[in-house]
Amino acid sequence: MTNLPITGAFSITATYGQRGPYWKDGHKGVDFVADNRNIYAPCDGTVRVVAYDSSGWGQYVSIGDGEGRRHILCHMVRGSVRVKVGQRVDRTTLVGTMGATGNVSGVHVHYQINNASNQPVDPCPYMGIPNKKGAYNSKDFEIRGEANNMVFTDDAKASAWAREAIDKVSDAGLMLGDDDGAFRPGDPVTREELAVVLARALKL
Repeated sequence: MTNLPITGAFSITATYGQRGPYWKDGHKGVDFVADNRNIYAPCDGTVRVVAYDSSGWGQYVSIGDGEGRRHILCHMVRGSVRVKVGQRVDRTTLVGTMGATGNVSGVHVHYQINNASNQPVDPCPYMGIPNKKGAYNSKDFEIRGEANNMVFTDDAKASAWAREAIDKVSDAGLMLGDDDGAFRPGDPVTREELAVVLARALKL
């Protein structure tokens, strides 16, 4: 699992802060081109906006996370959006398909993060990638813990016998942490939480 909006082999074709004909004041995000044109939610959060901006972002989606940030995914194929306003998403949620809508020169996805004050910030530290043009692969940016394969802020609270299973269900997108990145291994499971896990496992 990563904080990237794409999977597999990809290229960064425009960096954050880059200047040019399209970005006289500096590029406000990062542009990706990927072999797999599926676009995924780069965070756990709630869909805030699904809209079409013909002169700019084209078909785009904005997702709010638990830190007040807005994750904006732009230039998707019109009509390809798979999410709705108000929907809860995680990093396994398919959002749409990479396209060339709006003010673009080719197929790609523009990924931008606005902070809690709605100001663009460099998304590269969040994704764990270099702010540099080039060819990459998402597997090189998978989020892994140092001591084991888990990714949660409260890893130490998990029992040793459960850690491998927690890692597997997390990587499969079946059980994810809360908005603060904690797994909360000792918390009881509610019927609604169980329903979500089953729906994900059975792909309902």
